[in-house]
Amino acid sequence: MYKNTKVICFDLDGVLINSIQNMSFAWKMTCLKNDIKIPFFKYKKNIGLPFYEILKRLGIKKNHKKIFLDYNKFSKKKINLIKIYPNIKITLKSLKKKFILGVITSKNRSRTINILKRFKLKFDLVLTPEDLNKGKPYPDAVIKLKKKFKVKSSEIIYIGDTLNDLKFSKNSKINFLFANWGYGSVEYKKVKKIKKIKDINKFL
Repeated sequence: MYKNTKVICFDLDGVLINSIQNMSFAWKMTCLKNDIKIPFFKYKKNIGLPFYEILKRLGIKKNHKKIFLDYNKFSKKKINLIKIYPNIKITLKSLKKKFILGVITSKNRSRTINILKRFKLKFDLVLTPEDLNKGKPYPDAVIKLKKKFKVKSSEIIYIGDTLNDLKFSKNSKINFLFANWGYGSVEYKKVKKIKKIKDINKFL
């Protein structure tokens, strides 16, 4: 279906790794330290957006930098709570033989790199909000990717698990596959969905 694909990019949380327990711990501890009374389920609804944008949507108007540093610290403290999804490594190894592989995530760069190193996941490109003027759902990441690898939008697939990932793909005019095992849901019937990571091959 996407026979001319040259680049396959992945969201991180909810697609390559299950980090929900780690995020829950980090958010609860951050709330305790900063006297924030917002339950994790409200934070979870905004997963996929850059952290500062999540704070704005939750109505938190002050101390964004301190909250970010606290969250980052608690997240790193319990990195062992993060698990990699089944068959990720073997599928990535197979895809890497034919395609350029990348990660485009809303997680900050230091934690992203730590997680990729922890699970020995190697990509040709890793883009976080810190590498861009604007993170997802804005198309800045794809603009940078296209320039680096000299590819067209139609030659890129993005695999994500939230409505924000879908919006990002539409804004970037790239192909999108929805990871059904992730954190979010999309109701659009035209969205192509995969039930497990190796199902990507059905579209190549």
